[in-house]
Amino acid sequence: MSLENALKVLGISEGASFEDIVRAKNSILASSNDDKATIAKVEAAYDMLLMQSLSQRRAGKVVSSSIRYADVKPVSAPKLGPMPQWLKNSVSVEAPSTGDLGIQAGVYGALMVLTYVNGASSSAAPYAGADVPGLILASSFGASLYFITKKNVKIGKATLFTIGGLVAGAVVGSTVENWLQVDIVPFLGIHSPATVVSEFVLLSQFLVSLYLR
Repeated sequence: MSLENALKVLGISEGASFEDIVRAKNSILASSNDDKATIAKVEAAYDMLLMQSLSQRRAGKVVSSSIRYADVKPVSAPKLGPMPQWLKNSVSVEAPSTGDLGIQAGVYGALMVLTYVNGASSSAAPYAGADVPGLILASSFGASLYFITKKNVKIGKATLFTIGGLVAGAVVGSTVENWLQVDIVPFLGIHSPATVVSEFVLLSQFLVSLYLR
């Protein structure tokens, strides 16, 4: 079928939009009373027009932007708003200076030693006074906030980092403790599961306060 015949069959003019072609095709098919000859002729004309537009496109000729190659309407991609500035710059990792590394390693190293000593001695002589592990973790939390805000990080963001480090350390520490089971078989003199978890919390907060910004 020639291009001229296809246009005559559908009753449209050359350069008609894709919507006009589909509308003409559907209109004729709706009134064809399921006549096979008419349906075949309309389908052939429709295919001819699509092939013509495809040939023009391959040849580099300008084709109407309204022409599509399927009987569906284009689906517009959802428009996303601009990404919040706080999310763009939410987390960054930076290498610490030698001075910061030494100071923070000294602070957290001392807290980890105190935690170990308290955990190793608690089974032999239970301490009935203050909650030493709680005080150590509170000191670690405060130290983490101090070191992070010292990098010009806002207190809210520093708090989130510190809480994240606490949670991560608790998860890893609990996993390791479940494997070691120090309350059944002591490890390096440690009998308390809480001591193992606390050590990993301190290590996690040390790394968070040292590298995150």
